[in-house]
Amino acid sequence: MSAFEIAMFRRNLQHARDLSATATVLSAQVTSVIDTDDILRYALVQGVSAFDHFVHEEVRSRMLLIQSGVLPDCPGFFRFRVSLRSVGLALSQGGTGWLEAEVREQHSYLSFQQPDKVADAFRLVTDVILWQEVSKQMGQSAEDVKRRLKLLVDRRNKIAHESDTDPTPPRTRYPIDAIIVNDSLDFLESVAGAIDAAI
Repeated sequence: MSAFEIAMFRRNLQHARDLSATATVLSAQVTSVIDTDDILRYALVQGVSAFDHFVHEEVRSRMLLIQSGVLPDCPGFFRFRVSLRSVGLALSQGGTGWLEAEVREQHSYLSFQQPDKVADAFRLVTDVILWQEVSKQMGQSAEDVKRRLKLLVDRRNKIAHESDTDPTPPRTRYPIDAIIVNDSLDFLESVAGAIDAAI
């Protein structure tokens, strides 16, 4: 059902992979005076951003399909609140444009990165117990999958909000390398693929 959204996610993730590869090639061609670690940091941030965007787009798309009667509804769908302005547009124009605008506006303030927030988002469109089903697809426990995603998002936040700096003296930056980044990107791809298969 999500061929477009998963394809878009993979394109966005490929951008992160390209950044990681660029850092690897550059580091092999320049002296150690030139630090390419920030390219790797950006690649990791881009990977998490690609995952967040995938959740936003997948949920929005499924909400529109439910509204159109293509997918079955679920209790979470009916708990989504809409403004009176959107109700007016729905009554006067019909279709799903009003709902798309409402979902985009409400979700624009949210990030869907942490496991609980991802599960909350998907509750709008499915009764599936998300992490239970994702863990089955991945062959790991739900706690292990959620723990790894939390650690990855925490690292992304350290990069984005704390300059990836260890707060304890001597306040150096946390180490990063292509292996860490590429493993993280592979994990995100596995999680998105498992979500796609599970719902």
